[in-house]
Amino acid sequence: MKLSLLSVVTVCIFILMAIGSAIPLDEAFNIPEAKLRPLGNGLFEETYFTASQKRITTGRRDAQNNWTGEVTIKWSGGAYGGYTEECTMIEGNRWGWSTRKFDGNIWYSEYEKVDWYVDNMRMPRFKAAHGSTADTSSFQVLGNKYTWFLFSLNAYGFDSAYVEAYLDTVDIMINSYEFEALEFNNYYEDVLSALEDTPYDSIIVLNSNLFLYQGLQEIKKSELRRAVIDRCRSEGNTTYNIVNTTYPNYLHSLNDSGVIDQDFEGFCQDMDSCMDSYEALDPEDPFFVDSVDAHMFRALLSILNTEESSSSSVELSMKSTVLANESVNFKSIYRKINSILRSLNLKSSSSEVATVVVSGMLMHFIQGDIIRQAVREAGLINKGIVRVPTAATAFSGNNSATSVTLQGYVIEDGGAAVTSRGIAWAAFYDPTLNDNPIASGTGAGEFTVTLTGLTEGVTYYARTYATNSEGTAYGNCISFISASPTNIVDNKVFTRVFTIYPNPASAITTFSFLLESSESLVLNILDMKGQMVFSKDLGRLPQGVNQVNLDLSGLKDGIYNCQLANGTTKVTHKLVIAH
Repeated sequence: MKLSLLSVVTVCIFILMAIGSAIPLDEAFNIPEAKLRPLGNGLFEETYFTASQKRITTGRRDAQNNWTGEVTIKWSGGAYGGYTEECTMIEGNRWGWSTRKFDGNIWYSEYEKVDWYVDNMRMPRFKAAHGSTADTSSFQVLGNKYTWFLFSLNAYGFDSAYVEAYLDTVDIMINSYEFEALEFNNYYEDVLSALEDTPYDSIIVLNSNLFLYQGLQEIKKSELRRAVIDRCRSEGNTTYNIVNTTYPNYLHSLNDSGVIDQDFEGFCQDMDSCMDSYEALDPEDPFFVDSVDAHMFRALLSILNTEESSSSSVELSMKSTVLANESVNFKSIYRKINSILRSLNLKSSSSEVATVVVSGMLMHFIQGDIIRQAVREAGLINKGIVRVPTAATAFSGNNSATSVTLQGYVIEDGGAAVTSRGIAWAAFYDPTLNDNPIASGTGAGEFTVTLTGLTEGVTYYARTYATNSEGTAYGNCISFISASPTNIVDNKVFTRVFTIYPNPASAITTFSFLLESSESLVLNILDMKGQMVFSKDLGRLPQGVNQVNLDLSGLKDGIYNCQLANGTTKVTHKLVIAH
């Protein structure tokens, strides 16, 4: 068993870099322990320990070390004795079905048993947020949108009634302020400070630990980290060249922060040089990406310590705050990061650029405080303050070698009508409206966009955009390679291509497949218990690409196996029904 190098300790290294403290981690932070070990066949097991419980996550990891595919999460200990969640993840976020149960096989009702998620947000239905009532509570936001996090709190021993009482108390105290959106983080920190010496201190401590872990998952989204990993997997390339070609919009964001290209190129050269001086890494090592992270963090720390700069944040009073306390309370992260950003007065040095880079990574990190997000969202809704919309993106499938179908979601409108939505795409990461936008209607909801004229074998990137009166928001960025349609086939002799869209579906669903010769087919749909819930004799179909449209509105919400069979062989594809 090996301690994961990209673990909560890594986050602490980032924070130590930002605050300039040189004290040992085990003295500065009271953090849980996380261990990771390979199980073989691409599977990993991560064990996350707290004082009284442990959580074991089992599944596969993608090229960035995010959980991907079917993942199982098991808790042991706590008031409930045990809790299990089985879900599908993409880049560490829940996408699709999620089932859960507590110890003793006590299942919730059919509605609660299976939830459908889009980018970690539960999707019972699309919402127009400006239609929300003025008495929306933080608990309602948490339970309806971040259901997985509420059940995490349950698993750690806090029942829903207790969580609701705590959040209602937070809401009351937040509402006592003259609410200003830009000052929310200060309000929230003051409220937590006031509640630390109350019976709610235990849930505050637990949330700090969960925030730490989830923040780690968010840091993995850093474009610089992605570029460094790409560089370590390639020969004769530089981090700057990769950023410039694959992540150019990250470079543009640095420009907006006052970093010019020449200074960033110098920083990348210094970082590459540092990393090249460390021990060589083996791409076949299951901990390769963890080791790349360790080298990157080590290089960043080395660059930050190269020189002392009066414009840097290292001399801020935050340092004395850390030294004066044996344990850091992560609720103050926002204020510290804001202080870092306000204090920047860049000079042409790698250490100054490194400060901006690390601050950007910490901005990813703070998105892991789910309770803070729920409280903020409820407060903004109750005050009638418009936010940018919430959007997400999914890949539906290759239609041909030069055409793909993408799924866009405008999950919430942010309190004002969405006047424009669609998908922006390009041959580089995080495309914007300045690149290749394809509009697709208005308002909240789900839509599809078909991209044509692509080059076979080229990697493309795309993300949903949505615009209201507050501005434009973007969903998660997906990547795909334009290629002939493929799918997992149960029998290698069975060469038919089988795709389903939209997926998830609610009514009319298209089944597309390629036949090498004319033959008779049957489509069977089975639930997760293996019981047939739908069957359609498709008759004899012609050679080539066939498409069959079926109305599946009669199926209940859940996940199903769709089997296309000719009597001797079959191919299976999963389908999610979400009304």
